[in-house]
Amino acid sequence: MSHMVGLPAMLRIAMQAGVIGSRSLPVSFAPLVSSVVSSFLSRGFSIASGGAVGADSFALSALLQQGAASSSVIFSAWQSASGFPSSVRPQVSQFIASGGQVVWGTGSVGAPRQQVVSALLGRNRQLVSACSVLVAFLYGSSRGSLYTVRQAVSHGIPVIVYVCGGGAYLPPDLINNSNIHSLDIGNWTLDILDKEVI
Repeated sequence: MSHMVGLPAMLRIAMQAGVIGSRSLPVSFAPLVSSVVSSFLSRGFSIASGGAVGADSFALSALLQQGAASSSVIFSAWQSASGFPSSVRPQVSQFIASGGQVVWGTGSVGAPRQQVVSALLGRNRQLVSACSVLVAFLYGSSRGSLYTVRQAVSHGIPVIVYVCGGGAYLPPDLINNSNIHSLDIGNWTLDILDKEVI
C-alpha cells in the first residue's frame, strides 16, 4: 500500500487498530477503552496509539494490564520520552521495557508551538497510515482526534467513533460518510467489529 511507504516492516501490519481520542476523556471511560482494546486483541489485532493523556493513556494501560505491549506500538510526536506528559512517562517506560515499540517523532521539548503542532499532526498521520481500522473516543472539542478521523477517512480506513460527551459531536462532513461507524455511548457494542468494520 503506497500510504505505508517508509514505515518499518513491523508496523505494516494488516490487522492493526489505532485507538485514539480526547486528552480530556474522563477516567470513567477507561473501562470502555480497555474493552475495545481487549476486543481487538482477541481478534488478532495489534494496537497503535499516540501516548497522550486521556484515551491514549487508557489504551496504554489496557495493553500493559493484558501483557500485549510487545505486539503494539506508540506513535510519538516527540524525539524522546521527555516529550511525553509526565503522567504518561512511567507507562511509556513500562511499555518499552515490556517489548513495545515507539516510533519517535520530530517534536522537541520547548520547541515553538507551530513546530509542536506540526509534530503532533505528523504523528497522527503516521499512526493512520499504519492502521487497518481506527477507533476514536471523542469528548469535548477533540480537534486532534477529528483531524485523525479525517485522515483515516481520506485513506479509506474504517473508523469507529464513540461520542462520549462533553459537547463532542460528529461534524457534518463525517456524519454520512460510509467509513464512519458512530456509536452513542449508551448503546455501544463491539459486535460492530464483526458485522460492519472488519
